[in-house]
This record gives sequence, structure tokens and C-alpha cells, in this order.
Amino acid sequence: MPRQLGGPSRTAVAGAAVLLTDHLAVTCAHVVESALRCGRLDDAPEGAFPVDFPAHPGHRVTARVAPGGWFRHPPAADLAVLALDGPPPPGASPAPVADGTAGDGAAVLVYGHPAAVPDGVWARARTVAVGGAHPGWMQLDGDDGRGARVERGFSGAGVFDEARGRVVGVVASVLNAVGPAPTRVAWMIPLALLAGTPFAPAPPPAAGAPAASAAPVSVDAWDLVDVLMATGAATADARGLLSVLPAGISGTVPRDDVPRLQLFHLVRRCGDFAEGPAALLRAVRQLEGDSVTARDFARAARALWPDRLDGDA
Repeated sequence: MPRQLGGPSRTAVAGAAVLLTDHLAVTCAHVVESALRCGRLDDAPEGAFPVDFPAHPGHRVTARVAPGGWFRHPPAADLAVLALDGPPPPGASPAPVADGTAGDGAAVLVYGHPAAVPDGVWARARTVAVGGAHPGWMQLDGDDGRGARVERGFSGAGVFDEARGRVVGVVASVLNAVGPAPTRVAWMIPLALLAGTPFAPAPPPAAGAPAASAAPVSVDAWDLVDVLMATGAATADARGLLSVLPAGISGTVPRDDVPRLQLFHLVRRCGDFAEGPAALLRAVRQLEGDSVTARDFARAARALWPDRLDGDA
């Protein structure tokens, strides 16, 4: 998440961002302007600012606007692609990004950093339809009034489509209506608006499409989740896996009612611990045995964590 430049002892959260690759992230242009403490700019600023990773406390890199990555005019109107000066922490994988936008009524999740919870909190919402300050933006309504709402501090946060398992946009604006009850209306910028730029989301490979080359297969956390879901170890609530993982890991895994998202939390949290990948592989083998799906999972896990799962570890 981008932070405002400040003194040596403390900096404030300026907003969130979505990791696109090991070297690029996307956020709102106004988040960058906030981090650099400048006004609205038609042209990209040249300054650098710190970016950290909520799941990896202490890991911080500097970032700046990537060449050609400033989108302060319609249709996006408020996007910025950042170039990271250093690599993300081990286990931090680029987000799965959709090449199209979400349909109306899609259930989405957003992780932001409001002033009351600067370390981050999840909010649920549903897409409504396009519209708002710019015709290409999409309205979000809070999901039936429960839990946290999308508010100030969520700018730049990825909007995760639960059904598709992909990020479809970033939060750009919220409606701050005057009254006793705060509204739950916000707007996102679909990442599909980057079409025609070097940063356009790539479409997923077609089912059954041949590999482009014999290069090593790239695996991210979501790929591993899909392989894990095919095993008998992956129950809907992941209770079996959580019960055999070390308590120091299982006790820190966020809980979620959506099975695929629950497994994503589990995989990502295992990646946060040096011994986590090996512990997860042992747990799958303990519950699944030496099955074909367990072997598939082992291969995918080694591809994701090659530095921590060598050989038969």
C-alpha cells in the first residue's frame, strides 16, 4: 500500500494498490498525489514514495509512476501504474486480474485501510451498473449493510470478483452523504479500461490451449488454490487442513464463508512463513495420501515456492 512521505519515525497510509507483476502495481492517481503531497496533476509526477505489503510487515520498497502509466484523463480518469524499485517479499504473488469487467450484481470483496483500521479491513459490496463521475466507472453498493463499508482509505484497493476469482477494478471514490447513517455507495475503475495500453490485463489462456513454449510453468497462489480444490483434503471450510497445520500458522489464517477464498487465505498465509509451504504439503499428504491429485498439488507447490520445496521436501 502506498504511504505518504513523512518523517523518519512514521508515515501515513495514502491508499492501497494491486500488485500486477513483480515490478508493477496499479492504484489511483489521486493516491499517488496524496503520497507525494501534491495537488491534482495532468502529467505524471516524478517523485518516489514508499510502498509496503500488509501481509509482510517490515518489507518496504519505493515506487514511482511507470513510464506511460499516468491516466488522469477519461476513460480511466484516475489510474496510475507504479514501477517498484525492488522486488515484493517472497510469497507475495501478483493478483489474478480479469481482462473484462464484472457484471451487474456481482459479489465483490475489497481490502482497504480506513483511518480507524490502518492495518486493513475487508468490506463486501455488489456491483450495480456503470456510471458516476465518469461513464466508464462502475457503482458499488454495500452488501446488505453488514460488516465494514467501503469508505475513505479504500482508494486504489483491488475489487475482487468472488465468482470469477479475479480482480476486476480498483476503488476510486466513495459517496460521503450528510446524515445520521453513512452511505455504502462507492465507485470503482474497471481495469478493463487499460485496454490498448502496455498494462492491459491479459486474457486467461483458452481451455486446452497448447503451451507457448517449454519454459517453466509460472504458478501463482490462485493456481495453487485451484489444484488444492481438486484434492480430497480441501473441504469447504478447510477445517481438515487447518487442524493438521501447525497452530502458529493455522491460528493466523483469516476465515471466510467462500470456499475458494478460504483456501486462498490458507495458501497465502502458509507462504508468509518460512516453514509454511512444507507444512501445507505435509498436511495435504496426511489427509490425501499418495494420490494423483496430491502429486499434482506437490508439483504446483514446488513451482510456486521453488526456494522452499526442493526435491521431496
